[in-house]
Amino acid sequence: MTKELSPVDLAEIHRTLALFAHVFDNGDEDGLGLVFTDDVRVEIGAGPGRVFEGVEEFAEYVRGKSAATPDHHTLNTVVVVDEHGQVQTRSRYIGINPAGRLTSGEFLDILRHTEAGWRIAYRRSLPRAPRNAGAGVPRIDFPLAVRLPEVTAP
Repeated sequence: MTKELSPVDLAEIHRTLALFAHVFDNGDEDGLGLVFTDDVRVEIGAGPGRVFEGVEEFAEYVRGKSAATPDHHTLNTVVVVDEHGQVQTRSRYIGINPAGRLTSGEFLDILRHTEAGWRIAYRRSLPRAPRNAGAGVPRIDFPLAVRLPEVTAP
């Protein structure tokens, strides 16, 4: 049986997901600890893409990101507790680059409740647009089949 999350847990999860855009877009490396666990795994892209192991490795990416990196807006979040007790979220994002062009995609996350609050322990970022004419949208099953050790709802 899956566990129910409290309204407080849900609000804190949504806050963590929203905080990502503020921290990432502003290059706030110190703020990454408010969003991610120390051992976070971040996968970016459909198929073979970029993979970051740990918050420190992701911080290097934040330090080196281009000024043309879009600003992010996280929306339409769905929160579930999967059959293993993991808290998973699926959110859409809209990115706006400095030229005003839009990108969009999905954030698929597994969160862990820590002493400091809810943090993302696993993130998969999948772009949806722009894409080449006739190209399909990457399909991903949700909840994710990823199983992290010791990540269960409180």
